[in-house]
Amino acid sequence: MVKWTVGRAVTEVLPGVFFVEGPAANWVILTEPDSRRFTLIDTGYPGDRDRLLMSLAHVGRTLDDCAALLITHGHSDHIGSAAVVAAHGVPVYAHALELANIRREITEQITVKDLGWRVLAPRVLVWVAHAVAAGGLGNVAVQTVQPLDGAVLASLPGRLEAIHTGGHTTGHTAYLCRDAGLVVCGDVLIGGHAISPWVGPQLLPAPFHVDPAGIREAAAKMGTPELIWLLPGHGPAWTLPQGQPADFSDQGVRSADYWPFGRRRS
Repeated sequence: MVKWTVGRAVTEVLPGVFFVEGPAANWVILTEPDSRRFTLIDTGYPGDRDRLLMSLAHVGRTLDDCAALLITHGHSDHIGSAAVVAAHGVPVYAHALELANIRREITEQITVKDLGWRVLAPRVLVWVAHAVAAGGLGNVAVQTVQPLDGAVLASLPGRLEAIHTGGHTTGHTAYLCRDAGLVVCGDVLIGGHAISPWVGPQLLPAPFHVDPAGIREAAAKMGTPELIWLLPGHGPAWTLPQGQPADFSDQGVRSADYWPFGRRRS
């Protein structure tokens, strides 16, 4: 594995929009012109806390400048440092249907038990080991999380719109910046993952979703005509052909039919 460095991890995909690839999970920093304010979307694993702070420093910001933290969904690799951010006085928002998951009143997240024998597959084992080492089994609950408010969203850097997709978790939400033609898509669509042999637009395997039968429909909810950039929760960002509708069909986005979640191929 290539050593993580902030210089390689942070990409300014559009002016003032910074996509940060963590070792296993990503976050996004949206700044605004002529201001130090920024909106943060997701935070990576608990073990990514120092990387999160380094990425902010890399773009000339600190948590003091954070206008709000928006959560795509309440998995440990997305809310790992959310409680730390909240303790700094930053308001944290998520879809109303995701609050219980973020507060850990319920848990909609894959476990080692759910993986069963698949945990012995080499790529899966490497991913599980990293997740545990990065604090994925720790207490990441954020009790102060608030339900999304359209007026608040419109006032934040990025002028975002929330798209409730569901599919991955009940309240999974993507964030659309219509002016910039980008969507922060969380885990309904990803660009890569430690368990996957592929890089590029793809779905996570069925056991990772609360509604696997509806996951492609969930992804399709993000297919607005303005879309150019997709910033996923895992793997690299990617661009869509301009002037064409987003293709989230089997041709445009690969299903996770690789072993051990599908058939072994010769």
